[in-house]
Amino acid sequence: MPGLFREVNYSCYLICSVFFCVFGNSFLYGYNIGDVNNPAKIIQMFYHDVLDERAGIKEMDDNSTVVTYSGNSTANMTIPIKRSEMNYLNYEAPDNVEWLWSITVAIFVLFGMIGAFASGAWADYFGRKRGMILITFIMFVAALFGGIPKVTRSFEVLIVHRALAGLHCGLNVSLASLYLAEISPKKIRGAIGTCHQLFITVGILWSNIMGVSKLFGTKELWEWVFIFNAFPALVCLIGLPFCPESPRYLLIKKNEEEEARDALRKLRGYFDVEDEIDEMKVEARKSQSVESFTLKQLLTTVDLRWPVIIACVLQISQQWSGINAVMSFSSFMYKNAGVELTVVEWVVCLTSLINVVTTLIAVPLMEKAGRRPLLLYPMVCMVVSFIALTIFHNLQYEESLQGSRGIFAVVAIIAMHTYVVGFALGLGPIPFIVVGEIFRQEPRAAAMSLSLTFNWVCNFILNLIFRFMQKAMLGYVYLPFIVILIGAIVFIFFKVPETKNRTFDEIAATITRGRKAKAPFDDSGEEMQKMNS
Repeated sequence: MPGLFREVNYSCYLICSVFFCVFGNSFLYGYNIGDVNNPAKIIQMFYHDVLDERAGIKEMDDNSTVVTYSGNSTANMTIPIKRSEMNYLNYEAPDNVEWLWSITVAIFVLFGMIGAFASGAWADYFGRKRGMILITFIMFVAALFGGIPKVTRSFEVLIVHRALAGLHCGLNVSLASLYLAEISPKKIRGAIGTCHQLFITVGILWSNIMGVSKLFGTKELWEWVFIFNAFPALVCLIGLPFCPESPRYLLIKKNEEEEARDALRKLRGYFDVEDEIDEMKVEARKSQSVESFTLKQLLTTVDLRWPVIIACVLQISQQWSGINAVMSFSSFMYKNAGVELTVVEWVVCLTSLINVVTTLIAVPLMEKAGRRPLLLYPMVCMVVSFIALTIFHNLQYEESLQGSRGIFAVVAIIAMHTYVVGFALGLGPIPFIVVGEIFRQEPRAAAMSLSLTFNWVCNFILNLIFRFMQKAMLGYVYLPFIVILIGAIVFIFFKVPETKNRTFDEIAATITRGRKAKAPFDDSGEEMQKMNS
């Protein structure tokens, strides 16, 4: 069969389709994870000002305006100062402001969960491409609300902005993952799938850069960090209509064979695409007698039990590994680890840059090393990094070691970055790819929707409580993440099969026959031993 030996052709349509998909969707998801990080204290001060205005409290009228300064010594100094005259780095928010800020961060995830839950039906009803085009209008409205908090003297409109951005991102993560999986040549499916995670990391990096005090992270300009969301949405709205729809969606869901053939020819850059069309027809015939999967069908179909468990466990592991706590609250984490306040925002940007570079490295590795090795070994690195963070974070509280706090801070920065490297190589991109690979066409959208709902629920819980976990557990805040990561490593080792260079049906057959995953691989990435039935 010619499709087995043909070299991959990176057609203009394929490149443009991938770019407009990930820039208008994956990038925005990452951007909205990180945009609340660097300007956090400035926006918290705005919240505090609005609350005082509504309560009729003038500055210096009560203890809410008292600021605690912390130096490198063990002594803290409390000085009353007007918030309008203080350096935002020295601001410590009271509990009511902390709660409002946690809600602002977490509501993005709550509405993302709603979007993720609806994404399967949205993807099947509107299609992958048109579905992504339609949701750009949600982001335009979100950007509008993000630009008016100071004009309206209302922090509630920023919370509405975060909710709408979350709804958009909940939909776009599923739509983008489906679209990328379904337009990709099999030989580079993993690499193109990794572009989704790559642009998430680029979005996080860009949001951190936008939020530094030298650019838009100031009392006068912080709203522009949120207005920027409209730009990638506009690029997507302009460019994506000229890209092909998913051929698999057209043939299998819509039964439009000629349209699917035309789309596939554009994406592949050559005329003879009958090998892929035949594969889709086989899949389509198998799904003809099956209606669109409902959640009940997904959960009650015996053959899908293990794929559903694998999909959900991978998404839970991704979020409860602690990554979005790192990306949304790293400015607070670095401060607690003893990093100087004046360099925290730049260390945050460095963290995001390392995330991007490592994800770039992961793209070629995805097709060379396989999915399982890139999940297991980097997760061990993440565990070791959090153990080191726990040790050196706690050492800084020892009075006898205060002279070494600078060294401990450097070690903490290195450990945080090795953790991010481990995440970017494996647990970041691979769950999205594997979920798209272990299901046949008919349950795929519903499975993606369900697994991403777990992703968002775990993300929401973590973002809501993490700041209070930090205050309560101090240097031991990483221990829950260590336990979860170890549990995930054990599960992946025994239950998650390799999916590299396999068709959707081959992967599904491997899992539904009850085969047990095995650790060793030969050089080609395939499992060395047959697995028992």
